[in-house]
Amino acid sequence: MELGLSGKRVLVTAASKGLGRAVAEALASEACRVCISSSNRARIDAAARALSDAGAEVHAFAADLASAGDCAALFDWTVQTLGGLDILVNNTVGPAPGGVLDTADEAWQQTFDSVLMSAIRLSRAAIPVMRRGGGGAIVNLASLSAKQPIDGIALSNAFRPALIGMAKTLSREAAPDVRVNNIATEHILTDRIRDIADRVWRRDGETLDQTIDRMAAQVSLRRYGTAAELASAVVFLCSDAASYITGVTLAVDGGMDRGLY
Repeated sequence: MELGLSGKRVLVTAASKGLGRAVAEALASEACRVCISSSNRARIDAAARALSDAGAEVHAFAADLASAGDCAALFDWTVQTLGGLDILVNNTVGPAPGGVLDTADEAWQQTFDSVLMSAIRLSRAAIPVMRRGGGGAIVNLASLSAKQPIDGIALSNAFRPALIGMAKTLSREAAPDVRVNNIATEHILTDRIRDIADRVWRRDGETLDQTIDRMAAQVSLRRYGTAAELASAVVFLCSDAASYITGVTLAVDGGMDRGLY
């Protein structure tokens, strides 16, 4: 199937490792021209070097997504570097684990800025540029917590649904030139999931590996997904193969979501 991605100009945020890096790698493998960002300069430079060494065109920028100024600088640099923008993948570092009662105001504000406002700011900047270039696609990486709260991650439970609601609204405003979709992930085995499993889900007497295995048994496919599998779904939503899809939230969760819709 021809995906129509060769030469597309792409920005992927929070891409120094984990899901963001896997998405950047997958889009680069489709011959996209890719800009990536992270708040950690050393890690994002290392990621860009590794992808470039594999033959991809990848450029790195250090930015704190919770900062309006950094978002603006990142976007302006991306457009200047690539000469425009066709695809935006809004990804963020997952919010810290914790409950409503034991999470400080500062964490709520920081997560509001990094998870929700970064997507708003970058999307708001991207859509006029995409329209001038003939159209584009935006994909937001969210979580199953957008549909059903997950124990121990109150910040994600609060702000992921807000991200989905914003994106659904934006998909109407941006149409027909720009498609806006979301991916709700769950049980993709990353360092963050291992950390949450260790800090929140591990029972007394369990090893971390036993916790991981127990949680995997709850998935319909009886295993954790990989970052590459998640990235394949992002590539699809960015591609011509998804040209009649906008305003949707695609679950990439191995069947964890029990809901009908």
